[in-house]
Amino acid sequence: MELLFCIVRQHRLVEEVLTGFLDVGIHGASVIDAKGMGEILTTQVPIFAGFKSMFPVGGGHTYIIMSVVEKDLIETAIGVIEEVVGDVEEPGSGILFTVPLSRVKGLAGDL
Repeated sequence: MELLFCIVRQHRLVEEVLTGFLDVGIHGASVIDAKGMGEILTTQVPIFAGFKSMFPVGGGHTYIIMSVVEKDLIETAIGVIEEVVGDVEEPGSGILFTVPLSRVKGLAGDL
């Protein structure tokens, strides 16, 4: 199993990713409302306010989607995300990564 993280900037995309996950058999995920480093520094630390243009994407919300996914579904899940978000290699489009899990307890069964 792996823990899949996907960071996106639009709530509409979050809903599409989650719906896509259901379509391919991934029945659980959590979404966290977050702020990026650029947003915090340029809006909450006055000395950095003038550096807003240094950050590749402007302010606003970001959303972190996390899901524990079976290894055999990882590529499928990544395909869903890239179909919705587009090429995550493009600056500002999103971030995607996985972390291997050695033990998982407490997951609900299929819905």
